Amino acid sequence: MIIKARYVVPVDRPAIEDGAVVIERGRIVAVGSARELPGRPAEDYGDAVICPGFVNAHTHLDLSRLAGRISPGPDFIAWLRRLMAMITAEPATRQRVHQAVRAGIAQSLESGVTMVGDITRTPQWTRQVLSASSLRGVSFGEVTAIGTRRQLLSERLDAALAEDWLYEHMKIGISPHAPYSVEPAGMRACAERADKCNAPLCIHLAETADEERFTRECEGPFADYLRGLGVWDELIPKSGRGPVELAKRTALLGKRTTIAHANYVTDADINRIAAGSASVAYCPRTHRAFEHAPHRFRDMLAAGINVCIGTDSLASNPSLSILDELRFLRREHADLTADEIIAMGTLHGARALGFADVAGSLTTGKMADLAVIPLDASNAAAGWNSIFESRQPPIAVYVSGELHRNISEEPVR
Repeated sequence: MIIKARYVVPVDRPAIEDGAVVIERGRIVAVGSARELPGRPAEDYGDAVICPGFVNAHTHLDLSRLAGRISPGPDFIAWLRRLMAMITAEPATRQRVHQAVRAGIAQSLESGVTMVGDITRTPQWTRQVLSASSLRGVSFGEVTAIGTRRQLLSERLDAALAEDWLYEHMKIGISPHAPYSVEPAGMRACAERADKCNAPLCIHLAETADEERFTRECEGPFADYLRGLGVWDELIPKSGRGPVELAKRTALLGKRTTIAHANYVTDADINRIAAGSASVAYCPRTHRAFEHAPHRFRDMLAAGINVCIGTDSLASNPSLSILDELRFLRREHADLTADEIIAMGTLHGARALGFADVAGSLTTGKMADLAVIPLDASNAAAGWNSIFESRQPPIAVYVSGELHRNISEEPVR
């Protein structure tokens, strides 16, 4: 099968005008000029761009049930309290989780996302749906264990790594949630278990300015938050270090780690992340919704850090579309090139999740995960860059060479 369009954007090399992608048995076997690949049946999408499927490197699909119900704002902990109150009032059930994850997967595919780094509090239910879908990616089982709940660490680590029946397109990972919800010993235990199992890691780190006071002194709004949850005790240790330095000390800055957010980092922190080879998942619209200080993703890229893009959840973001995130970046940072933007939303995410040899670029031998996006007819002079100027969603999405179908009625295996 050959699919054609006005432009093909492989990401790992320059865009091809009047381009085509040849697909056989779900894999890409050739990418080039349509004129050089004649003689076979083709789907011609005309004035459109064929690019790799987008990668949502950080999301929470099981929170899709809270879409639009909690407004983010400058007080992160107030939002977190409302989130936890809602989760407590409407506890997760198999049916609720399945419905939420199905909705999140459907929205992801419709927006051109073909790979996710999903964090789940309920891996036993979330993974039933994820494994039955066509999405590629990592299911990170979330681990929280602090104060009076520290004894749950081993149980939650086991749960995070359970369900080894996942299919080849999904990996299982561990997410020590954050330094305010997992003690340093627990963070190290997560890193050690991941190392033993060769599992990916993800941690919310340096998400708010208040995090540093907590990791250094066990004081401030996060200490009050834990007291409000009834889990505080005097055995919670003061590390005397900021969040990123603490993550380094607990072996959580290695190549298999994706740091979610990294909104408040120093030059020294950036150097620590770069030295450890961890990736950073920047969530632009969620970052803006919480009115955080300007993100230092440019400094991170300059330091050699693999910066990718996430949406966070529908509890803090209006959509799960990475294309929407990239369009937001384009509006806010006009100096960024289209090549830089598209790479953060595709290949960088695949690299962070451990799938760079499988997807993330239109490269011979990789799986045919593609998004087809119409050009903005009113801005033809912009070339393929015009996809960032419009609001049009993809007109076709392929996963392993197959046009995706809505999974809302798919049976759970």
